[in-house]
Amino acid sequence: MRLLAITAALAAVAVGQWSEPVTLAESVATSGSGPEFVPMQGDTAWVFWIHQDVWPEGRLMARCLTGDTWGEPELLSVGPNGISWPAGVVDDSGRVLVAYYEGSYPTKSPADQDSQGIYTMTRTDTVWSPPALAQGPLAQVFPAFVRLGKARDGSVGMIWDERSGGYNGRDSVMVSRKTDGGWTPRCCLAPGRYPDVYCHSGSLVPGDSTDFLVVFSRWTDPDTSEIEVWGMNDSLVQAPAVFRGALPMLARGQTTRFLVLTRGDTLLGAENHGAGWSDPLLIAYGLGSSGAALCADPLGWGWVCWPSITHQSVLASYNSGVGWSRPETVATSSYLGSPRIASDGLGNPHCVWLDYSGGSVELRHARRLARPGVEEGRFKPQAAHITPTIVRCVPAGSFVFDAMGRRVTNPKSGVYFLGQGLGTRGQALRRMRKVVIQR
Repeated sequence: MRLLAITAALAAVAVGQWSEPVTLAESVATSGSGPEFVPMQGDTAWVFWIHQDVWPEGRLMARCLTGDTWGEPELLSVGPNGISWPAGVVDDSGRVLVAYYEGSYPTKSPADQDSQGIYTMTRTDTVWSPPALAQGPLAQVFPAFVRLGKARDGSVGMIWDERSGGYNGRDSVMVSRKTDGGWTPRCCLAPGRYPDVYCHSGSLVPGDSTDFLVVFSRWTDPDTSEIEVWGMNDSLVQAPAVFRGALPMLARGQTTRFLVLTRGDTLLGAENHGAGWSDPLLIAYGLGSSGAALCADPLGWGWVCWPSITHQSVLASYNSGVGWSRPETVATSSYLGSPRIASDGLGNPHCVWLDYSGGSVELRHARRLARPGVEEGRFKPQAAHITPTIVRCVPAGSFVFDAMGRRVTNPKSGVYFLGQGLGTRGQALRRMRKVVIQR
């Protein structure tokens, strides 16, 4: 029955929605290499990965996407003892901030590891700043799954798993915040305890009444893995929402907080519209071991991607506010993993992933050819004649609605519906058109 369910789910996958994949890089490191896709305003985005020719040396690399054109690869940093776990975010000044771990697994003496730690770099107008040590030296521990997130006030936080050296591994979730004086000392949010408590897979998004919402997994035995969603200022506050599952990811849209999690090879999603979390609902069966990635686009939709259980496909689904869509095929090959999904500032979804099919690990990219169809019927019969138009400002006397039919008073760049002549009591508009607002 389980095999039949997976086969039926795969048969329902929508195809033809995504562009043909393009190769961005070769000789990508086989582990800890990301990738990381960081969208900026408009149609610009950055992708980061770890290049590796000879182990253990690693190189942090980047490429910039503008429109449909990829720039040349850029070398950001070289680590003789290895570089791993790239993470990125756009800070409150609109600049790209990237973080990564430089160092080897902690098996050497502390004196030989005094430069190991988490470093950050910032993109100025035309160049990258030199690497700056954010956390370290980390001579006795090994960070993994470094992630960056925004606080409610626009400042940046960092969260990562931290493992002790040697064979007696112990995973704890650590956090730090970027201030005018630099990064705060690392703080343990969820301590692990060998051999029966492992805390891992943290992520951060802006909070409601707190600075952040934070999620992580807590594993206590082979049959018990729970996910905890907390509010956080300088430490965890309030009571957590608790779910059964593992490998969580958080994203925040205009009005909705999205959570995805796994239970075995099943992917589920929960939503919070401001009044608490819903029960997790099925997104797909047959999830591969790389886990899922999640984002929210400028219109507030949630997007998730994941590898199939055979790792021969990258799949994606979206949530426009009425539940998760049936899976779409992004790409196929003989072995794919580590997919990431993000939307640029105009609402165009992109996926990047690693392709292990050839002799060298490749970084690949595809974009969705168009946004999913909008439920235009909610705008009355006039909506049937909507045509897309590109505008740079909202005409006087017009009313702007997002793709979910919600009134928008201060639209950013993106896809909207523009109406004029609003009748009394909010009745039908005399004219409605679909527009792309550019700044």
